Amino acid sequence: MSDLAKTVPDGSGRSVSGRDAEVTAAGRCLLYALFSDLVASPFDSEPVVAGDTFNVADLPLPYEVNGLAELLAEWLQIDREDLKREYSGLFEVGSNGPPVPIREDLHRNQPAGLREDIIRFYDFFSYGLDEKFAWAPDHLSIEFEFMHFLCFHEAEQAQEEDGDVLSFQLAQADFAERHLCNWVPELVERINQQQPDAFYGKLFEVISECLLRDFEWQAGTIKE
Repeated sequence: MSDLAKTVPDGSGRSVSGRDAEVTAAGRCLLYALFSDLVASPFDSEPVVAGDTFNVADLPLPYEVNGLAELLAEWLQIDREDLKREYSGLFEVGSNGPPVPIREDLHRNQPAGLREDIIRFYDFFSYGLDEKFAWAPDHLSIEFEFMHFLCFHEAEQAQEEDGDVLSFQLAQADFAERHLCNWVPELVERINQQQPDAFYGKLFEVISECLLRDFEWQAGTIKE
């Protein structure tokens, strides 16, 4: 059975240890919400958490995040019309599709079962998409928002005496491995090939490093 055909989630006897779930999940929840804001289309959405009062250094994260605060400050100062032009030129326009697909299905050349696997994750955890975004469940901003959703519920369940923390923890690692870590780092290269000096190239480089660091930390807490 292929990875994309797996039922989700599958604990397979795994356990998690060495996490202060209430603290780390809360910090990571905000981090993924910030990622979702920063990579969302400036044409279609308003930022939820990104703003001039958001202090990255205050996030209770179990690892260091380098360069993100500076890029957030730069993002806040960029003229919105300039940001729209750069975003559109990279991720939306093109006679043969966008120069740099920001949707996983397009980036990975539409492998069989990929969108179905994403939807299976969303359905299993009752993650509902806004109607105007339902056509693109594989958009990177939506995938980051789903990780935010999982982290939020990990923190919430950690406060309950019999909370189901484990399923949300394992889902984060599985979703990151199957639907983030295997294509987000490649976006950096593709952006730099198209526009070497683009703001989004710098942004995705930092986000990619944070994503891989987060996944490495997660993997270090999961025991077979």
